[in-house]
Amino acid sequence: MNNDNSAPESSSGAGSAEIPLIDETDELKTWLGDESNEGHVVHTRLKTSDRVIARVTDGIYRQPSSALRELISNAWDADANEVTVLTDAPRFSRIYVRDDGMGMSYETLSRLVHSIGGSAKRQDDGKKLGVTSPEDSDRTPGGRLLIGKIGIGLFSVSQLARRFRIITKVQGNNYRLIAEVRLRAYSEDDWDNADRDDDDQYVSGDVLITREFSADTDAHGTDIILDDIKPRVRDMLRSADRWRALDDKQEAEQSGDLDTATSISVVEPKFHVGWIGDLSQKEDQPAVLSRDPVLPWDSDVPADQRMNRLIDAIENESKKTERPDLVKTLDLYLETLWTLALSVPVGYVDKHPFDLTEDSGIGLYWISNETRGQAMELTLSGSKTVRDAVREQVSGHPELEDGKLTKAGSFKVTIDGVELKRPIRFNFVRSTSRGFGKLVLFVGRYAPNLDKVDPALRGGSFGLEGYLLWNGMVIPKENNGVLIRIRGAAGALFDQTFFKYQVSEQTRLRQITSELFITKGLDAALNIDRESFNFSHPHVQFVALWLHRAIRQLTNKAKDLGKKARAEKLEQAAHEKRDTITQQSEGVWSEKKGDELPPDITIAETSDDAESARSQGHMALNRADIPILSVSARAPDRSDRDIKAQALLRVLAAYGALDDRSYEEQQALVQAILQIFLEAPGK
Repeated sequence: MNNDNSAPESSSGAGSAEIPLIDETDELKTWLGDESNEGHVVHTRLKTSDRVIARVTDGIYRQPSSALRELISNAWDADANEVTVLTDAPRFSRIYVRDDGMGMSYETLSRLVHSIGGSAKRQDDGKKLGVTSPEDSDRTPGGRLLIGKIGIGLFSVSQLARRFRIITKVQGNNYRLIAEVRLRAYSEDDWDNADRDDDDQYVSGDVLITREFSADTDAHGTDIILDDIKPRVRDMLRSADRWRALDDKQEAEQSGDLDTATSISVVEPKFHVGWIGDLSQKEDQPAVLSRDPVLPWDSDVPADQRMNRLIDAIENESKKTERPDLVKTLDLYLETLWTLALSVPVGYVDKHPFDLTEDSGIGLYWISNETRGQAMELTLSGSKTVRDAVREQVSGHPELEDGKLTKAGSFKVTIDGVELKRPIRFNFVRSTSRGFGKLVLFVGRYAPNLDKVDPALRGGSFGLEGYLLWNGMVIPKENNGVLIRIRGAAGALFDQTFFKYQVSEQTRLRQITSELFITKGLDAALNIDRESFNFSHPHVQFVALWLHRAIRQLTNKAKDLGKKARAEKLEQAAHEKRDTITQQSEGVWSEKKGDELPPDITIAETSDDAESARSQGHMALNRADIPILSVSARAPDRSDRDIKAQALLRVLAAYGALDDRSYEEQQALVQAILQIFLEAPGK
């Protein structure tokens, strides 16, 4: 909480026999509202408003990051400007979340603990409690679109721990509330005997609440302290399975058990927070690390620059493999930071795509909403942004709203000294598939008029803004696909199927990063985990139809640019002598890849030359790493082998045999095949 750091380690020490049990919401509000009860403890019980919601305490989220995402989303809904998360990494015995939002009054807290799944948000009750805007129950008092809806976000902590504390205060009040929560696990076997009240509400835990005097009336916000993190959650955050497998592999190698060592395919993460193999160490003593942390930033790097360093680390892996991925490069903790940065409503590492200007070097197109429409090219000039170009050059003067600040101000989330920023950069990356020489951004807006559609079929109002970024290569590969943001937050990560796009555009689809910002609707189609959709909901169909239309417009433009580049290359080739092997391999490429240009292939003399060629969009082989192409061969033989190696690489690429292989593996594959068909050097 802002300006109020005196959170106690436990609630009042009053004996349990003296603590009253109050299960009625109105009675609880009266008790907490009575100043004479300051310093005393009241006992109440958590209740759910529906039998299905009772299962929340057993697990609706797949990863710890999902539960943390919900807590951060709650802070957004509370008009917080700053959220701080401490995870006790790499031990992960305790997690602490603090925000400077509006906090909860005794009325709000009383309703919350007795109505899990019965949120006051987006309802008239929210206006009375002050948790929503007086003018619009769909927004926060500060004007943000509310993320929460059904009122289970706070209890996402049950995925992480069975015991936690809430310390909350509203600005202007001379008291704060401390709630000690203990959750119960739901079991199918226990349902018939489960505790219920007279309204058939499932009792899912106990709460001890203390009202304490606070002299600092200006303080406001909420702290959530999670003690005794579940062992399996700790193991997940620690990447325990991975480190233990690596220990097993190392032990097998040292003992000469090569069969076992080979069967363990796990690889050590390039960057990680460290590993404590023995958690029995006392928590008040310095941790004895089994492996020291390897982080992509030094300790003196400011918090707001650390996400940039994390992206740098991933992008630098492109020197070793064409499509770096997060799983091999990061441990689960750093991957969690990346996932949260994509999921919560924070800003980008550089700038919002709608705020890009001419100096970003992008080509800009406006997506048509017509069934057979074509994207319209727009002009960026000077300091004009994408928003400006759209407003000034598109019919109807549409205004792109996503990314603009509301009166609630900015939203900053810091985890263990790392300020989260969306890890998406809008920089051009050259690739082996030619056809364009710069970043291309397609933007659009869609808000269909549904007045003539049967209300039972349209699912309410719907609107979106979005972009499709066409790049030579998407780094990391997990950023390839479409990410759906509803009210600023994303549950699932990038969908690489693009909502099951059916047209075969495999290579071009792998060059697209897309985000859709839903301005109205769709959240009713979210399943309870907020990470998947009910695909029968009409809004999901609206999203798919618009997205697929946008992809068709992008690919049509890609084909146009590709045809021009291909014609230029054919004209150049007509003046060159083309050997038969090269022609045959290019024929295979055309057969498999259609109108995509075949890649330029370089036989480099050094690793630096190979790296330079790849940065220019060529495929490259480093002669020093391929003995069959050794300099010891006679000049004519060497030239012939180079041609065959280039042709082989071209054919392998055409069939996708090189996908997701490191450059080292690609070269080993070329060496192995050529070794079979060509006489080895020196024989």
